[in-house]
Amino acid sequence: MAHLSQKLAEMHRRLAENTQEEQALIRALDAALNHVDEKLLDEIRQVTAHHEARRAMIMTELQQLAGRLCAIPLTASEPLTAIETDVRPTPITTTNGTTHAPGNWRIAAQNIQDDLDFYTDPPGASH
Repeated sequence: MAHLSQKLAEMHRRLAENTQEEQALIRALDAALNHVDEKLLDEIRQVTAHHEARRAMIMTELQQLAGRLCAIPLTASEPLTAIETDVRPTPITTTNGTTHAPGNWRIAAQNIQDDLDFYTDPPGASH
């Protein structure tokens, strides 16, 4: 019986050692995973910052282009009426007698119905 109790004590000691070794491995794995997670998070933040910087640069370029085309104000504080007071191109008279000013979307929008009527009404019809 003493031999059996020695074997059990030895087995108990080996189990305790294995448990400690496995716990150390689990802690090391946890630390490694946390390190990889932090590194991945840092890389994601860098990609996000780079993306936001590129997006801001593109938005600035688009706003500058639109400003040069007189489509939107250069800044949010600039009123839309500033666009209306810009020098307008010489109006063009179309085949049906309507007048359009190139680049002036307000006049073009007003003349859409006239253009539609010209092309959809039978010849000789008057409004």
